[in-house]
Amino acid sequence: MKKTTLTLLSALLVTTALASCGKTGTKKVGILQFGSFDALTKAKDGFVEGLSEAGFTDGSNIEIKVLNPEADSGSNKQMADTLAAGQDLVYGIATPSATALKNSVDSTGRNIPVVFSAVTDPVGAKLVASLEKPGANVTGMSDLGPIEKELDLLDLFSGIDKVATLITATESNSIYQEDIAKTVLAKKGLTEVAKSINNATEISAAVTSIPSDVDALWIPTDDTIAANMATIKSAVEGRTTPLIVMACDVGMISGSIIAMGVDYEELGKQAGEKAAKILNGADPASIPVETADKSVISINQTWATKIGLTLPEALLKTEGAKVI
Repeated sequence: MKKTTLTLLSALLVTTALASCGKTGTKKVGILQFGSFDALTKAKDGFVEGLSEAGFTDGSNIEIKVLNPEADSGSNKQMADTLAAGQDLVYGIATPSATALKNSVDSTGRNIPVVFSAVTDPVGAKLVASLEKPGANVTGMSDLGPIEKELDLLDLFSGIDKVATLITATESNSIYQEDIAKTVLAKKGLTEVAKSINNATEISAAVTSIPSDVDALWIPTDDTIAANMATIKSAVEGRTTPLIVMACDVGMISGSIIAMGVDYEELGKQAGEKAAKILNGADPASIPVETADKSVISINQTWATKIGLTLPEALLKTEGAKVI
């Protein structure tokens, strides 16, 4: 009887220990998605897929918690504080959320890993020391798109002389991308007509003020503008002369003629692969920040026809282009 009791007790202890190990072994992963934009949602889905393919499945060996402040800065900070205090690794999608998570993690002193994506200029945003050597507990994926390659598509049109650029002056990513575009346009001998806004209420006036002799409008990856492409479209349709609207995110194709940028689902997937390495023991400081392996392009022929713009056949036959 005594031996049987001891045996049962031993079995109970082993079972309890195994259950405890299973619980302890489950990592908590927090996701802070700045808003419900198509690109950011794809970056979230890709991240979960990347983790899963690397052996980390939600509800099995990890628990994923997703928070979305819907682009509200106050909620963004509060949610970042919540995740930083209770997760083992956090993933910030877009610069505001990635920055908020880094700041929250730093303030807690927990030093948990921070992975990001949909951040165009991680160094300028002070997330990492450099792309090659992040240097601390932060790494991830930049969504800097093929700006020069996109602007090269203007060569397929005839008579292009002036190109307007539109950025949010308070968004560092926009400024960074415009600097690149400015260099490319100058190299092509094209005149830049720079326009900037401070908030969404200024978009319509900025587009309306573009002179009639401007041939194209280039827009960077910009959360403020991306959330208001309907305003862009309305303002362009009010012009007497058609405008070739070019955006650096295919999710902005509803209000653009050409949208070319990174594949955000692939971007998120690569971020998930980095997170998996970290969960397996890798040091974030030694994992370089990269850009997406793939770029995608959409062409809005339907809208071009509506505003009286004839698209070159060579543009429509661009390799990999999705024509709508």
